[in-house]
Amino acid sequence: MMRYERKYRIDNQHYLQVLQEVMNIRGAFHSAYPDRWVNSIYLDNPNYGALRENLSGVSDRSKYRLRWYGEDFDDISNPILEEKVKSNLLGYKNLQKLQSTSLSPMNIRTTLNIDMLKDINVEPVVMIRYLRTYLVSYDEGVRITIDRNLQYRGVNNFQVDPFPVYDEAIILEVKYDQDIEEEIQDILQSIKYRLTKNSKFVSGMMNYWG
Repeated sequence: MMRYERKYRIDNQHYLQVLQEVMNIRGAFHSAYPDRWVNSIYLDNPNYGALRENLSGVSDRSKYRLRWYGEDFDDISNPILEEKVKSNLLGYKNLQKLQSTSLSPMNIRTTLNIDMLKDINVEPVVMIRYLRTYLVSYDEGVRITIDRNLQYRGVNNFQVDPFPVYDEAIILEVKYDQDIEEEIQDILQSIKYRLTKNSKFVSGMMNYWG
């Protein structure tokens, strides 16, 4: 089922303030999973088609990323190749599990040596990592994530830049299945932050390459 992902980019506010605001929302949110580091390498073609589609506001689009979890980002443990498909605010993911490896140009090239990726001619362009908090409502209908400590690293010829560009913003995301849109209006209206068109992929590309 497709789900909504409503995103809020929050500047000049501390993570604990944002967390407290969310925990005070009627609907009783609680921790769904321990905080963990999220690591993603995003792919694009030589013409930066995925970036251009996002910036142009193309409603139906997709992008690919290699994702894994862990504080030691050199250890690519249990990575997943994700195709993230979007249609306006709705989206879903196609997932493919890959073999664990380590972060080196040769290993990344080998891991992404997949016929489907060759057919669409995409390669790594940027790596993004952040620390994520996972929250869920007690009826488990709504999930909220809070991301902080964002870091962007360019990827050139499968080589990841060891020196990141830092982003001090906090990204709040509210996620829920499309069939409960009407039922959770109270929760959405309780979020005082401004809904934004925020893409970590675009932010990473602009902050590092722009």
